[in-house]
Amino acid sequence: MSGINPSAANPVNGLLLLLELQRQAWRLTAAAELRYHIVNQTRRLIAYRQAAFLALPPGRNRPALEAVSNIAVLEPNAPFARWLEDAARAVAAGPEGRTIHVVDPAALPPPVRAAWGEWGPAQALWCPLAGPDGVPRAGLWLGRDEPWTDGELLLLGHLAEGYGHAWWALAGKRARKPGPRRAVLPLLALALTGGVLALPVPMSTLAPAEIRASDPVIVAAPLDGVIERFHVQPNETVAAGQPLFSFDATVLRSRHEVAAKGLTQAEAELLTASQAAFADPQTKARVGQLRAQVELRRAELGLARDLLDRVTVRAERAGLAVFTDTNDWLGKPVAVGERVLTLADPQAPEIDIQVAVGDALVLEEGSRVELFLNVDPLRPLRARLTHASYEAGLSAAGVLSYRVKAALEADPGQPPPRIGLRGTAKILGERVPLALYLFRRPLALLRQTLGI
Repeated sequence: MSGINPSAANPVNGLLLLLELQRQAWRLTAAAELRYHIVNQTRRLIAYRQAAFLALPPGRNRPALEAVSNIAVLEPNAPFARWLEDAARAVAAGPEGRTIHVVDPAALPPPVRAAWGEWGPAQALWCPLAGPDGVPRAGLWLGRDEPWTDGELLLLGHLAEGYGHAWWALAGKRARKPGPRRAVLPLLALALTGGVLALPVPMSTLAPAEIRASDPVIVAAPLDGVIERFHVQPNETVAAGQPLFSFDATVLRSRHEVAAKGLTQAEAELLTASQAAFADPQTKARVGQLRAQVELRRAELGLARDLLDRVTVRAERAGLAVFTDTNDWLGKPVAVGERVLTLADPQAPEIDIQVAVGDALVLEEGSRVELFLNVDPLRPLRARLTHASYEAGLSAAGVLSYRVKAALEADPGQPPPRIGLRGTAKILGERVPLALYLFRRPLALLRQTLGI
């Protein structure tokens, strides 16, 4: 259909529709909605085959195609889009660029004119959309097969003026140059950000930690055997000399009895030989051999008696018996030197920290340490770093870590923390800019990636 839309053929209806389109455009609050309204709703007043909305940003030589009628997703790099932008640039820069007029293909540059038959319509109309200052900030390109009439140009001229004011209100104000105060705000924000990033903060690292005894006594198995019973429970306070656990003594008692009988027999043979040596010279020669046999049997009996005395293991000093559940040890064969439990002094705890290799940034002796226990995270414990291992090893979690120890600072008003409590330790180092503290991991990753 060409010419004025049949619904607007009546002059009164056309005027009312013109006012309605302008009113709808002025009520829109988003630039995308206004572009859609211009290219699609204008057809209610003027019939056309295709409409295109092109923005004319200040300072740019090339218009930007932003909306086309009946197209939901616009491809800005399509050949048609590039050709239409070139044509609109030539039309907008021409002597009639600020007035509504029919586009003459002969007045266009040769490359644009050569492609008119492929992309251009039979009749094209250029409608500049200017704001209150008279400067067009956008343009409406209309195309169809029938010629444009004077009445249509008159209606479109009034409508384009309303569209231009609406577009200026939504998008034109953003294109204005900022005043002196607005221009200073980004600089102030940049300066404030730089100042904050330059603030000195202590370099720190977080790592899992546990309360342990500072100088524990390791209680190891004194002999090969099977643990028969425990005389104490885990985390029980024991006194010096108190029995801790006992081995099964059945085999040792049998060995002691055999050794005792062997010694008795050897002594009897030695006595008989000694009495017969006065009359028999040959028997006298065996006395020395039998005496050595008696000494051997006596040594075996002493060893058996010593092992039997070790069946019950006693505490060397008072302390806290630290070990796992007794059921984990009962009936279990252990070897000589295998650790069964430790005796810890509950009044002298220390912090055992496992610092991952990637976080080992502040491990200087004397560094401040804050321990946040899982049971009381709001009251950190203060400590000082006393030792850090030179070689890393696998932690219980399977992470390659350095083992770090820290001595707790005495607090007269608080009892020492219970051995075995766990938490998170924060090791504090030298003060560095906040930017280095926040971006040290990305910087380290960048250094490893680029090899610098």
